[in-house]
Amino acid sequence: MSRESLFLTKAAFFLLGPLAFAQTSVHGTVVDSQGNLPNALVYIENSGQKVTSNTDGSFILNNIHDGSYKLVVEYKGYDTVYIPFNVADKKEVDLGLVKFGAKLKENSIQEVVVTSVYKASQARAITMKKNSNTITEVLSADAIGKLPDRNAADAVQRMQGVSIERDMGEGRFVAVRGTPIQWTASTLNGNRMPSASGDNANRGVQMDIFPSELIQNVRLSKALTPDLDGDAIGGNVDFITKTSPNKETLAISMSSGYVNMSKSPTYNSSIVYGNKITDKLKFISSAVIWERSTAIDQMRNIFNYGLKDKTASYSINQLQLRDYLANRRTLGFNLGLDYEINSRNKLYFKGLYSQYKDGQSVRETYFNFDNKNVTLQARHADYLTDLYSMQLGGNHQVGQRLEVNWSLSKARSEFRFNSPKNLDQNERGYPMVNFVQPMTYGNLSADGRKYMAMDAPDGIGDTGSYTQPYNQQAIAADKLKLNQIILSQNHNSETDLRGQLDLKYKVSDNFELKFGTKYNNKNKNVDSSLLVWMPKSSLGIPGAPTTYLSQLEREAFPYRGGFMNPLGNPYNSAIIDHITNGQIDQMYNPTTQNSLGLTQVSSKNSSSNITSSYRGTENVWAAYMMGTWKVTDQLQVLGGFRNEYNDITFWGKKVVSDKDNKTEDIKDNKTYNVVLPMVNLKWNISNDRILRLAYTRSFARPDFNDLNPGTIVNDITNTITQGNTKLDPTFSNNFDLMFENYFGKLDLITAGVFYKDITNLIYKDQSVTDIGGRTYTFTAPKNLEGAKLFGFEFGISKRFENLPGFLKNIGFEGNYTYISSKMNMPIYENGQQTGTMSTTIPNQAKHIFNTILFYETSKLMLRVAGNYKGNYVSEIRAAAGADHYQYFDKNFTVDLSTSYSISKKVRLFLELNNIFNEPNRYYMGAKDRVENISYSGMRGQMGFTYNF
Repeated sequence: MSRESLFLTKAAFFLLGPLAFAQTSVHGTVVDSQGNLPNALVYIENSGQKVTSNTDGSFILNNIHDGSYKLVVEYKGYDTVYIPFNVADKKEVDLGLVKFGAKLKENSIQEVVVTSVYKASQARAITMKKNSNTITEVLSADAIGKLPDRNAADAVQRMQGVSIERDMGEGRFVAVRGTPIQWTASTLNGNRMPSASGDNANRGVQMDIFPSELIQNVRLSKALTPDLDGDAIGGNVDFITKTSPNKETLAISMSSGYVNMSKSPTYNSSIVYGNKITDKLKFISSAVIWERSTAIDQMRNIFNYGLKDKTASYSINQLQLRDYLANRRTLGFNLGLDYEINSRNKLYFKGLYSQYKDGQSVRETYFNFDNKNVTLQARHADYLTDLYSMQLGGNHQVGQRLEVNWSLSKARSEFRFNSPKNLDQNERGYPMVNFVQPMTYGNLSADGRKYMAMDAPDGIGDTGSYTQPYNQQAIAADKLKLNQIILSQNHNSETDLRGQLDLKYKVSDNFELKFGTKYNNKNKNVDSSLLVWMPKSSLGIPGAPTTYLSQLEREAFPYRGGFMNPLGNPYNSAIIDHITNGQIDQMYNPTTQNSLGLTQVSSKNSSSNITSSYRGTENVWAAYMMGTWKVTDQLQVLGGFRNEYNDITFWGKKVVSDKDNKTEDIKDNKTYNVVLPMVNLKWNISNDRILRLAYTRSFARPDFNDLNPGTIVNDITNTITQGNTKLDPTFSNNFDLMFENYFGKLDLITAGVFYKDITNLIYKDQSVTDIGGRTYTFTAPKNLEGAKLFGFEFGISKRFENLPGFLKNIGFEGNYTYISSKMNMPIYENGQQTGTMSTTIPNQAKHIFNTILFYETSKLMLRVAGNYKGNYVSEIRAAAGADHYQYFDKNFTVDLSTSYSISKKVRLFLELNNIFNEPNRYYMGAKDRVENISYSGMRGQMGFTYNF
């Protein structure tokens, strides 16, 4: 045998040998009547060795000598469990299921009665928070089920310091502590989820594709540890899918409801089934489907903020009226397999698939004041988003002190426009048809422009909360001439391949060392183009036919439920019937195009389309080392560092000559290395009072569209977007201080402050440019020197169980976050920077709070929840100045849910969302200068759950 072979044989025996021989250990699984209990504190009485149970409730204590012991298991909201046991002849001890809430067979344990399912869920969340090593918020699955939150974003908005961005009343993106959505890492079972969406732009994951029924619990880490991915300045939101049960479990939920805005029903059903196949192999599976129609009525003003004349820059170029109707379907499937080779070696598989179909029909009326015409546009498309994730891994106890964990995973997200159905799959997109009619407008200022009265040079203009067109002629179908048909094609995908290895070595009872490595290969592909056809008559070709809206198939407008009802239907006299979706689809039939005299003016190979498509790869090699030192029984220090080496390459095209449509390929590469030191301190002032202190360094990678080396020209939205592959990532030094006071059985008060020192902030600078007499909004990403962000947060959870009578069933949960930020933006005059000005970080709300008031007995549960997000800067227009920044107005939504348990197995429930029809409102500079206001209405559903 060669020297190399002998060395490998010895190494293999050293590493794998301990797997083959029994070691002295004690193991079991902590559960209650609702299932497994993660993060339970488990230790042997009068011993320094303490562990917390894993996600599936399992635990293992190693290196136990022969003798008699007493196991202690603590969980917030339950009486402590004590279990005597003996170790003899170095044989392992299997304690099986360690149960809270029921009498154990072999031990005289006092029964703990939990009269409410919600108390059990709250016990999980509070215990996981208390026993965590860092500043963490936790939301459990059964708590999610007590509120009308049907997707992942809606669910996490209840957590302290979290706000969401909505689409048609449903949560879509998650932001933590007021930071941009791209700065929050959204992970699935510890791995960042790939993102693909209609804008294919940023790394913020579209959470409305992810049904909340698939979630076991959610952990928000506000201060990172080195074993977590470092690209999370705001925080890391980890969605943990359901784990396998210890006994046969079957739960069915069905409901139906109604959406007021769309005047349509909703349907939701889910099923969860899990069981043991053998004593070693168990599984969990779940499926959910949610069908609903939702709608938005929207009024939008497009201001001339790019004009050099200061007064005219406040004029309104266009009033847009938009009526959205969306038929949405969310499908979700989850499968988890757990195989226990023995007590020290386990394998697992986690698979998830989710599909989100958003079938939108939009009818728009554009009043173009500067161009003196009116445009009617009708569009519809199926937005189709798929997400799947597969993860295979193992947990191994190697000897008495070493634990080895590994995983291999693949995840993919894909988006595409999928209309019209009469086209082949690879030719489909987003079809749009528009018509134009000349128009004269009244109520204009002396300079001939449209203003709000507050901005007009002579005070003539609109007043109030919305804008009126004052069109002097009627909009008529026989006057609206076919102008363009458009097909916006977008097919983008993101695929992640990952491998991870983590080693945990227990140096002593008071010190644990953990180190590991992770590799992630990301592939981003964007195939985007804008195809345009126009009538030959509009291009000056003699003898070509002219088509008017009156010649085509039409349907009643507005759609169901009226238009802008909360404002008193002010536009009923200014809107007419629109073209049908079926007629739109026929526009893309070559025979129809010939009969209407249409010719293509923008093809797939047009220069503007070629530059819209790109692909990129991102390879990240990460390694970390961290130690957890229990200095005393009260003081713990967790410290270490993470290193991530990034190698990105993007391929695209740029236009060399517009005249002959000449382009050339671009390949751009950037590598950079980041070192991220982190320290987390946990001081148990007493058994129920904890002080946490953390310093962490984290970063945020540039968005994908920001890295596209090409330039994208969109003639529909009149925008030009230019990327920059050489952008540097944004870095942040984060300082956190948090105090937690646990009192009563399930009561909690938290208070803390945080500060972020940010460098290389990436912002999207906006300016206005004129090309061929057409005005475009030009957006390009840039690095700024830095920014500061400071805030404090406060939370309380209190059940008034000491009050008399029915008052003892009342409880309250609330949290408030204050955030203040500052960054310096460049000031431009005539295209040249003349200085800087101070502003806040975009999309950062100063005030965020959540409040929940509930009444709960063993059978009845009633909850009223409010979610508030203060106003913030949503769009920075550096060239125009701060008076032209776009702001999101404050927003307060109220939801209600109630349920009644007919029996232990059957529960009826009722859910209402946005019961006061709170609008989303944007304004320019001043609150009275409305830029966008939209209403999504109230929705509700009722149903039942059956647990077999």
